[in-house]
Amino acid sequence: MKIKSVLTFTYVIVLCASFTFAQDKSAEIKQQSKQLSDVKKSIQQKQIEKDRLVMQEKVFKRELKTLNESIEKNEKNISKIANDIKTAEKNLSKASNQYNTAYQKQNDWNQSVLDEIELYNKKTFEVSYEKDPVEYKIREAALQYKKENFDKESKAVDISASDIKKWEKAKSELLSLRQQENKYMQERKKLMAEKNKLLKSTSGRRAAAEEEIKTLNESAKAMQNLIKKLSETNKQKPKETVIRTPSSGAKRKKSLPWPVEGKVAVKFGKSKHPELDTYVISNGIKIKAADFSEVKSVDSGQVVFTGEFRSYGKVVIIDHRDSYFSVYGQLGQILVKDDQKVSRGTVLAKLGKSGESILYFEIRQDNSPDDPLLWLKAK
Repeated sequence: MKIKSVLTFTYVIVLCASFTFAQDKSAEIKQQSKQLSDVKKSIQQKQIEKDRLVMQEKVFKRELKTLNESIEKNEKNISKIANDIKTAEKNLSKASNQYNTAYQKQNDWNQSVLDEIELYNKKTFEVSYEKDPVEYKIREAALQYKKENFDKESKAVDISASDIKKWEKAKSELLSLRQQENKYMQERKKLMAEKNKLLKSTSGRRAAAEEEIKTLNESAKAMQNLIKKLSETNKQKPKETVIRTPSSGAKRKKSLPWPVEGKVAVKFGKSKHPELDTYVISNGIKIKAADFSEVKSVDSGQVVFTGEFRSYGKVVIIDHRDSYFSVYGQLGQILVKDDQKVSRGTVLAKLGKSGESILYFEIRQDNSPDDPLLWLKAK
């Protein structure tokens, strides 16, 4: 009877443990399904953002084409105006020369007329033209000839003066028109520079969105494959027997020390991208720390990977056994080696400075990323 009770009790314990384990597995599957759904949503949102940026690029390119055509038209107009100005200046110079020549001749003929009048008056005083009609006719004809030439040159002066005013006005209007065309062209060039800047920015953001979509897929998958490979390799090595229970991971929750002192800059899971109008999924957290901060192991274990790894930069991965890994990325200097055993608090690496003093920290249980804030001690 006693043996039967013991067996019944043992069966109940096993049944409860199996039920608890099944519940844990069900919760884990739900969590992984949710993460996969979030990743797909993030990629879909990024794709929408990329498509929007592509459309913006097309609009900017179309506007730039129109502006470029307007600038080319401006340049042709300015070139034509420049030729018209040269023509106006040439005609103005010609009119000025004609004016100067006519003005000089006008003065000469005017003086000649005055001299002729003076001579006429002198002859009248000395001798009567009635007694010498031939002399009178000669003086009269000479005076008439000189007066006609004076009138002719006076008319040429008036015409050339009028031409000077006409070409000066034409030149002034052409200079004003050229200034206006130059102003329009400069405004369009300024607008074109702004559109080019926007196009460059949009192209860069579109390329960044495309790269993030690619990196999001590749890096997460590569990290998952790496840890799976490391886990399989470690399983092949002789090690002490570890009895794992469904609650072994839960015992570490809210108990681990922080790998570095700092403020969480990027949280686990879905978060708003700082530049793109979209959301990203992060498999870990990013901690903003002081320059050259020491990065410490959150638990005892064995270093299974050190080195550069894709977009994670310099990385250290530690196997804490029990299918539990911690990942430390974006490091400045690595201070441990592969296969090295470490204790909780062992200094693994140092961060860089300025924009490089940010630690990427990830925790994986059964090769699935989990929120590190659920594992680290509450501040």
